Amino acid sequence: MKAIIHIGTQKTGTTTIQSFLNLNRSALSSQGIRFEPFTPRNIAQMELGLAAIVRAGDTLDVMGKRHAIGVRGRESQAAFVDRLEARLRAGVAEWPEHTFLASSEQIHAWCYNPARITALHTFLSGIFDDVRYVVYYRSQEDFMLSTYSENIRRGEMLTLDEHIDDMIGKMNFNRRVRMWSDVVGRDNLTVRLFDPALMPNRDLLDDFCAQTGVNRAPLQTPPRKNESLSVEEIALYRDLNRRIPMMLRNGAANPLFFLLVRLMRRRLPQPGTRVQLSEAQRARIHAQNAESNELLRQRHFPELPTLFGPRQAPAQTLRTNSD
Repeated sequence: MKAIIHIGTQKTGTTTIQSFLNLNRSALSSQGIRFEPFTPRNIAQMELGLAAIVRAGDTLDVMGKRHAIGVRGRESQAAFVDRLEARLRAGVAEWPEHTFLASSEQIHAWCYNPARITALHTFLSGIFDDVRYVVYYRSQEDFMLSTYSENIRRGEMLTLDEHIDDMIGKMNFNRRVRMWSDVVGRDNLTVRLFDPALMPNRDLLDDFCAQTGVNRAPLQTPPRKNESLSVEEIALYRDLNRRIPMMLRNGAANPLFFLLVRLMRRRLPQPGTRVQLSEAQRARIHAQNAESNELLRQRHFPELPTLFGPRQAPAQTLRTNSD
């Protein structure tokens, strides 16, 4: 059995892809493709990122992610990954499908060094006959805005400038692609750009299906999810989080916080004001990444004049359910 692992990145339609796979599990099975989250309620398959952390000798410290996966400290995490391995080995022996297809943006987020990438690839290669990875990248400017919205949604209290200061040195996509290629082999890593002009029908799911061998024609499309927060919503989250913690001590979401958000959102303008970078912020992000983006373009997209930027294509909107 072979495996195709979609590793992210964050904010490149991963929620759309995961919802699509989960919605069509039975239909995918009829195509010989197995989508099998270890924990049914966790379709983001964070268990694969956890396997990388644990088998590299590290420990997941983020309480919210621990709670989402259902683990505690080092021993609990190691036991969980052992159970995951046993389940996958049993599945390979029993499942009738020929391909295991998984999607988790936490893989890219957590596998930020060769040790963790090697640990994950060794883990998967010991179970499956062949392992291939797919990753999407969007422009660092768009990535910065989307991650800011997502981090506010998860409890971050930073201003946009502070978020940029924190993230500015963490978006060298060329370095990360080289790291993955060195470990898994360049032929086993498919690098795609989150750019509608480069996607069939300007559609993310059509592109993902083309890369993974899925026939999309008979499959359903999930509803839109995980849209970015507006300026007004970000202000609401930050102000409310100063008064009432978004997360409980055990890492679970605070139901009171999110009840108040739902109620107070009704008073906000709809649609709200879109968060935008200033020219100075945009120039700073571009300058930080211009050289590494050009290296990535030369290596993987030599046919493109620039890695990111305007394309010669009709002015349409990317069809995806996630920002």
